[in-house]
Amino acid sequence: MNMRRTFAVARKVLRSLRHDRRTAAFLVLMPLFMIAIFGYTFGGDLREVSVCIVNLDGEGANGSISSSIIDDLGSRDTLKIVSLVGPGNAGPSDIASAISRVEKGEALAAIVFEEDFTERALEALASLRRGEPAFPGEIAVHVDSSNPNVAQAVVSELQISLQTTLVAEYHLVPPILVDENRVYGEGAEFIDFFAPGVMGLAAMMVTSMLSIVSFVHERSYGTLDRLLTTPVTEGEIVGGYALALGFIAFIQSCVILVTAILAFNIQIVGNVLLALFTIFLLGIGSQGLGFLLSSNAKTEFQAVQFMPIVLFPSILLAGVFWPIEAIPDFLRPISYFVPLTYAVEGCRSVMIRGWGIEEVWPQLVVLAVFAAAMLLLSTYSLKKRR
Repeated sequence: MNMRRTFAVARKVLRSLRHDRRTAAFLVLMPLFMIAIFGYTFGGDLREVSVCIVNLDGEGANGSISSSIIDDLGSRDTLKIVSLVGPGNAGPSDIASAISRVEKGEALAAIVFEEDFTERALEALASLRRGEPAFPGEIAVHVDSSNPNVAQAVVSELQISLQTTLVAEYHLVPPILVDENRVYGEGAEFIDFFAPGVMGLAAMMVTSMLSIVSFVHERSYGTLDRLLTTPVTEGEIVGGYALALGFIAFIQSCVILVTAILAFNIQIVGNVLLALFTIFLLGIGSQGLGFLLSSNAKTEFQAVQFMPIVLFPSILLAGVFWPIEAIPDFLRPISYFVPLTYAVEGCRSVMIRGWGIEEVWPQLVVLAVFAAAMLLLSTYSLKKRR
C-alpha cells in the first residue's frame, strides 16, 4: 500500500468536510449533545411521583405517628402529595376516592393508614421492649404498577420514612406491615413495561429514517422531479408514502408484539388493535417529520445527520426505558413535545392497564394532530419545491 496516496485520499476527505459547515458543526456539537442528554437523564432520580394519602389514624396523647410519617414523606422530593385526608376526617369513601384517582391515572399511588395505627405501633414498641410478640400496624399502598420503577419507589420511600421517623422518636422500629395492592400491573414484570416502548421506538425509527433517506435519494436521482411532472398531486405523493411507511411500522410492531408474547410471555390486558393503531398514527407522523427534515438536506450524508437529532431525545426523554418522573425538571417539559411520549404512554395504558379509547383518547388526539400537521407541512414543502 502506497502511504503517499493513502494520505492524499485522507486529505481529500478532510478537505470536503472543511467546506461542509453543517457537517463540521455536526461532528463537534453532536457528541456534546449526546453526552449532555445521557448524563442528565441517567443521573436523574425519581421526583414528584403523585400520591394520595388517607389517614384513618386518630391523634394519640403524644401526637400521631402517622402524621409524623406523612410529614417526612412530604419533605422529600420523590413523592408529591396531591391529596391528603385525615386524621379525624377520613372514612371509607375517601379510600374509594383515592383508589379511583389511581385507576383514572390522576395519581400513581394511594397510601392508607389504618385506624388506631399510632396505638398499635406504640403497643408493638412496648411488646418489643418486654421481649414479647408484637402485632404489627398496617399501611395499605394501592399502587399503579404499570411502571415497576415508580411502584418500587413509592414503597421504598414509605419504608424509609417509617424507619427515619420511628428511629428518631423511639430509637426502635416496631413491626409495621406495608401491604402493597396493585391497582394495575398485577404480576407485571419489566418486559411488560419495556415492550410498548420498544414498539413505539421501532416504529418512529423506521418511518423517519426511511422517509429521510428515500426522499433525498429520489431527489438526488431526479425520481421525485419526474414524479412531479405526472398528474400525481403533492398530497397524493405524501399520502402514499405515509400509508406505505405507516403500514411498515404496523407490521414491525406486530412482529415485536408476537415475539414478546411467545418468547417473554408479556401481558396484554387491553385491546391490542388499539395499541397497534396508536403505533400506526405515530408512524404516519414520523414519516412527515422525516420528509420535512430531508427537505433541508442536499445529500444522503447530510440527511443521516438529522437522525440523531430526532432519535436521541425520543429515546431518552419519552419514557421508553425509564419513567419521565426520573428526568430532571429542566428537561422534563421537553418530553411533552416529543410525540413518542404519547405513543408509549398510550400503548402502556392499553396493554398493561387495560384502558380503552375512552381513557387514551388524549394521546390519540395528540398523535393524530401531529400526523395531520406533518402531512400538511410535507405537502406544502413539496408544492413549494414544484
